Parts: sequence; structure tokens; C-alpha cells
Amino acid sequence: MEKPKPGNREPNPERVVPRFLLIAFSCLLLISVVAGLVFHYYQKQMMNRTIREQGSGILTSYVSQTRDSIEKGQRKTFQLVMDNTAQLEGVTATTLYPREGLMNYRSGTVTVGLPFVHDEKGVLINPNLDLYEKTRGMFLRRDWHLAGRFDSAAGQAHLAKVQGKSCAECHFVLDKNLRFNDRNRAEVLEDRVAHFYERIPVEGKCTVCHTYWQISETAGVLGVTIDKAAFLQRTRESTRQLLYILLGNGTVVLLVTFIIATMYRRILITRRQLADKSDRLSGLLNNSGQGFLSFGPDLEVEPEYSRECLTFFNGEVAGKSVAALLFPEDEEERERFGANIQLIVQTADEFQRDILLSLMPKELYLNERYLDIAYRLLGDRRLMLIITDITEQRRLEARVAEEQIRLRFIVAAATESADLFEVLDDYQNFSKNTLPRLLAAPDEELAAGLAEIYRQVHTFKGLFGQLEFLHLPRRLHQYESALNRLRRDLARQHPDRALLEHEQALADQALAQELAVLQETLGDAFFARRGHLSLTPEQTEMLEHLADRLLQAKGPSLDSEETREMLQLIKRLRYVSFGDLLSGHAKTAVRLAERLEKELAPVEVEDNGVRVAPEIYSPFTKSLIHLFRNAVDHGLETPEERLAQSKEEEGHLSCRTFMDDDRIILEINDDGRGLDLEAIRRKGVAAGLFTPEQGGALDEDALRLLIFEDEFSTKEEVSELSGRGVGLAAVRMETERLGGIIEVDSTLGKGTRFRFILPYLESLQITAREK
Repeated sequence: MEKPKPGNREPNPERVVPRFLLIAFSCLLLISVVAGLVFHYYQKQMMNRTIREQGSGILTSYVSQTRDSIEKGQRKTFQLVMDNTAQLEGVTATTLYPREGLMNYRSGTVTVGLPFVHDEKGVLINPNLDLYEKTRGMFLRRDWHLAGRFDSAAGQAHLAKVQGKSCAECHFVLDKNLRFNDRNRAEVLEDRVAHFYERIPVEGKCTVCHTYWQISETAGVLGVTIDKAAFLQRTRESTRQLLYILLGNGTVVLLVTFIIATMYRRILITRRQLADKSDRLSGLLNNSGQGFLSFGPDLEVEPEYSRECLTFFNGEVAGKSVAALLFPEDEEERERFGANIQLIVQTADEFQRDILLSLMPKELYLNERYLDIAYRLLGDRRLMLIITDITEQRRLEARVAEEQIRLRFIVAAATESADLFEVLDDYQNFSKNTLPRLLAAPDEELAAGLAEIYRQVHTFKGLFGQLEFLHLPRRLHQYESALNRLRRDLARQHPDRALLEHEQALADQALAQELAVLQETLGDAFFARRGHLSLTPEQTEMLEHLADRLLQAKGPSLDSEETREMLQLIKRLRYVSFGDLLSGHAKTAVRLAERLEKELAPVEVEDNGVRVAPEIYSPFTKSLIHLFRNAVDHGLETPEERLAQSKEEEGHLSCRTFMDDDRIILEINDDGRGLDLEAIRRKGVAAGLFTPEQGGALDEDALRLLIFEDEFSTKEEVSELSGRGVGLAAVRMETERLGGIIEVDSTLGKGTRFRFILPYLESLQITAREK
């Protein structure tokens, strides 16, 4: 079968498992990383969202609880709210930044309004403790309501003391980069903590105490700090769970991949083994000299086929219609082939499928090759064709058949030499004498002469065919065709007599070639012995006794009855059995039946001792070749037709000759189709022999005798065997020449009997007188 194209190599089975695992691990790693990053981002977003929601809620509660105490200046209440808010889950601190931005309130520690300080490590240092203890938390800067912290005398002194240092170096300072939204809210999300702020604007009632404040300015900022540890812990737990899930899934995927890779490895090994076997099988098929291809109901040839198909069909066949490949120039046959294939694949009954397959074309002549085709079913809906090139076989068979024909020709010439030389003499007489005489006739008499030439050529064709001549019968058939054209054109133009001389020359040339074969095989002695008379020992002894009496004048006188009887016997020494004159036709009928694939039993010839002068009756018996050929070609059915009519497969043909007073009765019987009188009637009307009314008035006997009319034939096509309507006319002419009559008895579907009633003649003079 055709091998895979380059580039379609299968992977090495030993590297499949590692490669599969590597690919699966790489994919899992990539998926895990991507999934982890996406999950982390998602978790982070969710955590921040949760923190924002929680921080916003806490800040809202914180602001609402502290608003009253801030408005009333209740420090302890404000501190208590801050401390309570700081106790909420996740809250690490609550703070307050005055308008100067320095933290002076923080949950978990007391204050009297002084800003908190931090050390170098950022640890809070509260400078309010001593003052808070001394004042019990009621300390107020004297000018607190008149000026801000930086504008007060203490503030100015402190600024002078720090000499321009940044407040952030010592104090907790509100980030100046905070961006408050339209709700006065701001947030800062750091890695570990989240800060939420709300700016408290100055309202009208605030200016009652803080006279230097302006409405809508910032009075202060409340802050809530939330620890993200719990959220981070939950995020890490979720991430850990995701990791476990990914690891579990990865393990399962790797295990499944390992199993699949192992199975695929086994498949590859099996496929490689199958491929090796297929290669070995392909080697056998590709070198078997046969074509193998398969197809389905769509008739499309599958990709697998043997290399020989490329030679048979002159190119690529895969994907093409098998009907188009087998019948490239016959659309009707392609459609019939496709319809039959559809019937085969759709038929469920195996017996019917076998019958349909047996009816498919078995042999084709394609691309100058004879191809034998066998059909095989592959499952229910696919077929395989096994195509064998039998060109050499057919050529050999043709050579063998030609040699067999040549051998039969030589055997027939050797065993029927008397008939051979008699036919040759008649043919030579026709060629040298009869034909020139008929062609020399005036134009007005040429039509009758052409009809006589036509009949004789037709008879010679049958006789030479009976004697197994190889090429001459075919040449004479062409001679007939030329004669037929000449007769048809006779009324329209001046006849071309040279055409017949040319056809006769070609026939003579074919005869010379045939005789050269006989001379080469049988030698010159075969032709030298022609015409010798063979006598039996009894006949020789009788002639010796007669010679003794005549020489010694002893015994009965010359005019005695005994002498006359002896002389009569001597006169009839040249007579032959009537059955011998018909034996060649009997053999020809059997051979012709074989050629037409019909079954014919050996022809029975019964002559009842009737002996006749061959020179008188031979032309008549020779013409009977047409009757024997027609009986086989027209009358005898095929074996299938005979079985359908409840007949034996073998047909029967018999000849019976006997004497009735001074008449010879010859009966030729067959059990074939019989004569179709209605078809004969229609043919007679079509040929113009009579009108439909006249045809309807004819009786059955007259209709049966119509087949002996010149150029009358019920056969639609002309072949080398029959169809010209000349042969039986020649039989009638020879019968009438002898002064005989013909009777025909036939039953449609049963057979036909021809009965010839001939006078018993002993000399040509009598023949001439009786004519």
C-alpha cells in the first residue's frame, strides 16, 4: 500500500512518557503561577475592599460618637469613645489631629492637648502625663480660644527653640498629601495597617469658642488605624488552600498524564508493530502485480491502495470516483456501476449481495490493458477491488486461440480433403469463369448477375467457414457488403464493375495465404493426391472378376442381367453417402454453438444408405450450410432461455434422409424457438413484398416459405453468420434446380422441421431434361 508521506513520522515511544510529563508539568506550573497571581490579586482586592468597608464603618461610628463630646469640649468622654472604638476587632488605634496636623489624642493614653512625641524608633512618648496628673485632665492653654497653637506665645517660643526643624522629626504629623474626597474622607493602605481619616470642618457654632476659626476650615482630623494581620492571615490561608488544591489537581493531572502517556506509548508501539506488518504486507501487495483499492457508498477511493493502481489508472487515485476511474468515457456505465454499488451496500441479505456482486463487470479494457476485477465486501458498507493485469494472458489466449483455429483448419483440410478440393474447384470456377461472365453482361442484365454473385459469395463464405478457414470468410463478408452497396446504388448510377474485380482479387489473395499455410504444413503431396478415388477390397475384387471375364470371354455374356448389374455397380462407385455430404455441416453446427455459448448435442445424421452422385447433389448440400447456421444462430436458445421454457439445456438438431419410391426425402429438425409467423408477416409488409391486407390473407404455409425469399431476414443486424437474407434463398434456388420442393412445419417455442423432397437423379443430362 502507499506509504505515509515524509514529515508524518510518529514520535519515539520511549520518549513519549517523559515528554508528556514535562509538557504536563510545564502547563501545570504555568497555570499555577497564573492562577496564583490572579488569585493573589483577587484576594488583595477583596481584602482591601473588606478593609475599606470595615474601616469606613468604624470611622463613621467613631465620628458620630465623638461629635457630641467634641462640640461640648468633654475631653474625658471623647477619650472614652476613642478607647472604646480602639477595642473593636482589628482596630489598633484611634487618633485626633487638630487643625495644625500634630497628633495630640490617641486611644490608650491620656492627653491634655499637647502633641505626642516619638523617639528615633518611632515609639510614642506622651508629654501630657505629668500635666494630666496635676490638672486631673482639665488643663487648657490660656489663649486656646484666641489663637492657634503656632500663633500662641508658647508656640512661638517652641518654634524659636527648635530653630526651623521639621515637626515630623519629633511629632506625629498628619500626612499633608492626604486627598480627602467629597465626603471629607481619606485613606492610606499600607502593607501591615490601614489608616482611615475624616476631616471635621468648622461650623458656625465652633466659632463661638474658637473666635479665630473660619467656617469650612479644618477644625481637625479623626483617624482610625486598622491592623491588616487578620486579613492577611485569611488571605494566606486561602492561598494555602489554593496551593493544596493546585498540588492535588496537579498530582491527579500528572498521574492521568502518566497513564495516558503510558497508553499512548503502548499504542505507538502497537502502531509501529502494525506499521511494520503493514509495510511487509504492502511490500507483498505492491510487488504482487495486482491493484488493491477500497471505497464506500460514495464511490470515493480511500487513501490506502497498492502501487500498481498508479500504473493501471495512469496517476493518483485517492479521493477520485472509482466509477470514473473504471469507465472514464462511458457516463451511462458509470451511473449503472454507482447504482449497483448502492444496491449492494443497502441489501441486508448476504445471498442477494453475492448475486449482485456476481453481476458486476469482471473484465475491462482500460488504458491499453485487459484488467480482471474481483469484488470483496469489507464490512457492510465498504468494498475492495482486486485488479489484475491479464493483458499478457489475453494475448497468450489470443495466440493460443489463433493456433487452435489454425490447427482446426489444418485438421479439417486433412480429414475433409474431398470437400476441400471440391469447394476449391467450385470457387476457382466461380472466380475464373462465372464472375467474368456475369460482369460482362449488359447493364440491364447486371442486376440479376449481381444477385447470383451475391448468393454464391454468401455460400462460399459459409463453406469456407465450415472448413475452418481463418481469414477468407471474413474477407468474403466484406465482399458481400461491397456487393450490397453496389446493388443498392445500381438504379442511381453507372455500376463500378472494377469494384467487384478488386474485391475478388482481395478474396483470391486471402485464399492464397490460407492455401500457403496448408502447403507449408501438409506439404505438396497433399495437393498432389487430390481427386484420387479410394476403393474397398470388395469393390476391387469385383473389378478384377469383371476384367477376367472380358479378357478371357468367359462367364456370362455382356448383355446378361448379371453383367448389367455389375456395370451398374461400377457406374455408381463414385457415388457417396448422402450423410457424408451433410457431415461437415453437422460438425460446423456444433462448433458454431460453442462459439455462441449455446449448448448443442451432437447432431444426428441418418442417411439410411442413400447414395447419390456428388456432382449432382453437392451444390444443394453445400447450400444447406446456411440452414444449419441459421438453425443455431436464429433457432437455438441459450441454456438459460431453454431452462426458463422447461427444456433441456442442450438443444437438438437432426438430419434424416430416406428414399420414398424414386424420391429422396431429407428432413432437418431442431427443437429451438420455432418460426414467429407474426414477425415474418410484419417483415414482409416492411420489405414491400405485400400489403398489410395481403399479408393478413396469407396462410401459415405461405408465411413459413417467405424465409426462403431473396434478401428476406427477420434479424435486425447483419453479422458474419446471418442477417443478409441470402442464404436460404440460395437453398431454395438449389432445391428448384434439382426439381425439388420445400415444406416447412414449425411451432413457436417448440422447434422447426424442414422437409426437402428431391428427385433421385443419376446424370447431369437427366438433370437438364427434368429442369
